[in-house]
Amino acid sequence: MTPEYLNELTAEVWKYVESMQNSPEARFQSRIAFYQQYGRGTLLDEYGFGDSEIAFMRWEKRCVLRDPSDTPPGSAWWSAINLWFIYLSELGAKAHQLGVKKELLPLPARFWVDFIENPTAISWYRAHNASIIDGYLKYPHLAEKEVLPEKIFINMVLYRLLFAQSWVEGDALFPRLGRMFANPKGISVDLITHLEAFYPTHYPLTAKDMQYIMGEAHNLVELGVKFLDKVLIEPELTELYQKASFWNQQPNLNQLIKQHQPIYPNLDPSVYANKGCLPRIFTWFRK
Repeated sequence: MTPEYLNELTAEVWKYVESMQNSPEARFQSRIAFYQQYGRGTLLDEYGFGDSEIAFMRWEKRCVLRDPSDTPPGSAWWSAINLWFIYLSELGAKAHQLGVKKELLPLPARFWVDFIENPTAISWYRAHNASIIDGYLKYPHLAEKEVLPEKIFINMVLYRLLFAQSWVEGDALFPRLGRMFANPKGISVDLITHLEAFYPTHYPLTAKDMQYIMGEAHNLVELGVKFLDKVLIEPELTELYQKASFWNQQPNLNQLIKQHQPIYPNLDPSVYANKGCLPRIFTWFRK
């Protein structure tokens, strides 16, 4: 394949994806079409490996993917991340259809070829998460425009996603239970994205949403958030990012954590002073 042909291919795919830029519904329908073709669904489970992504995108549509000119506006950062993710996925699919050597593709698109050719929970997570990480690394300038609680929240979204992958990769506590909850074919993402304490339905965040994000709500619902984040995830964040950078072949992911705190896009770790991690009480389970 000549460089010119590859350039034509990437331009063709980007033109298709860019046509959906101002239509969250068109984006959503494109993902439905993708998983109807490649998700290995059944009559009872239409989207197969796409169940989790479709569920999360429903939350994005409800909350963050409105046009920035709307009232209230959507998020330019979330929009860019979502569109870049779709591009990498569609590029992998197009390359697979045309028989293009995957070695010529950007790394996340190669993972999508791997998933299409051998759909498993692991191949899906690596395609999905490598693409999301790529978007985080591509658009920090848009993340800079978000308010502080939003910045903290998008770090939480990332490390929760990496933690779910760790369960599937067999590198987390209670692996059998984890594989069940983190299964991309399961309903756990649909359930959790309907809990506002985990995934607020407002953009920009309301004062109540900010209390949840900053760990200041002090109610029963927040206990579930704190258990997931502070007990299961945060005590092992540095190790999690290191391993996820390997699984997803994204070494620059390690630049997004400092002093054991997530710092994307350019946060000072001290912003977490009042949100500190609980002790590493489960570390000995891995010994």
